Amino acid sequence: MHHAYLFTGPTGVGKHTTAQSFAASLNCLKRHEEEWIDACGECSACKRIATGQHPDVLEIAPSGNFIKIDQIRAIQKAALSPPFEARFRAVILDQAHAMTEEGSNALLKTLEEPSARTLIFLITDQPNRLLDTIISRCQRLRFGALSEDEVARALPAVLEEPAEEALLRVAAGYGEGSLGRACEVLESGMLEQRAELIADVLAVPADRARQWLETGERYGKGNSELQAQLDVLIVYFRDLMLASRAERSRVINSDLDDLIDQGVARFALPDILRILDALMLSRERLRRHVNPQLLVEGVLDQIRQPSQTL
Repeated sequence: MHHAYLFTGPTGVGKHTTAQSFAASLNCLKRHEEEWIDACGECSACKRIATGQHPDVLEIAPSGNFIKIDQIRAIQKAALSPPFEARFRAVILDQAHAMTEEGSNALLKTLEEPSARTLIFLITDQPNRLLDTIISRCQRLRFGALSEDEVARALPAVLEEPAEEALLRVAAGYGEGSLGRACEVLESGMLEQRAELIADVLAVPADRARQWLETGERYGKGNSELQAQLDVLIVYFRDLMLASRAERSRVINSDLDDLIDQGVARFALPDILRILDALMLSRERLRRHVNPQLLVEGVLDQIRQPSQTL
C-alpha cells in the first residue's frame, strides 16, 4: 500500500465511496491480517465507517469555501499517534483543492514523513489546483464518468425513494456520467417540472416582448432554482440538436416527444447551436454570481431572437 492516494475525476462518480470502502477493507473485523478481501459491511467497524462514526477514520471537508489550517493540523496530529482501535487510521480529505496555501504546505510536511499506520486519501475534481509537490507524493487514481446505463442501474440502490423506470433513464442522462448528480436531479423534483418550464418558454410568441419579460420575472428568482432551470434548458436544446441531426435515439428527454417535435419545427439547427452557447455561458456566469434576473432576460431574449449574435 501507498501512504497517500489522490483520487481525481468528476464529482459524483464514487471517489469518496471508494476511499471509505478502502478504509473499511483495511479495518474490517472479519479480515485476517494476511488476507486482502472486500469489507464485510456487517461488522461494527464497517458499519461505523459507513456512517462516519469510527474514531480512526477522519473525514475532512471545506469549512465554508476553504479547508483551513486548523483542519490540516488535525491531520498532522492524527498521523503522529497510533490508531485508537483499528489496524490503520484513514484520513479522507474531500475537495482537497480547497486547501489554503498555508494548509497545503502543512500537509506536504505530513506527506514527506509518512506514518506506517496512517493512510491519507485526497479527493478532488480539480487536481490542477494542488501543489505539484503534493501530487508527486501521492499514488494517483483517475475516476472516469460513468455511462448512462451504469448510472441508471445504480440509481435504485442509492435513492431514498423509489422512482419510475422512465425517470431513472432520464435522470441518468441529466447526470452526465455522475451518479451523485443524477440522484440530486431526481430528488430535487426538477424532472417533474421540466415539461412546464419548456412549455412556458415555447408558448410565448417571438413578437411579444412584454410576455418574455414577465416569464423572466417568474423564473429569475434565485441562484439554486435558476441553476436547475438552466440545466433543463441546456439538455432540452441539446436534444433538439440531436433530433435535428436525425439522432433521436440519443435524446435524453425521451418522454417529452411532443415538446421535442415543437422545438425542431420552430428552431433551425444554427439557431439551436447559438441558443446552446448562450445557455452554457449563462450557467457559467451564474456561478460567478451575476444577477439572476439579468441572466434570465438575456437567455429568453436569445431564445426569442436566436439569429441575433451573442
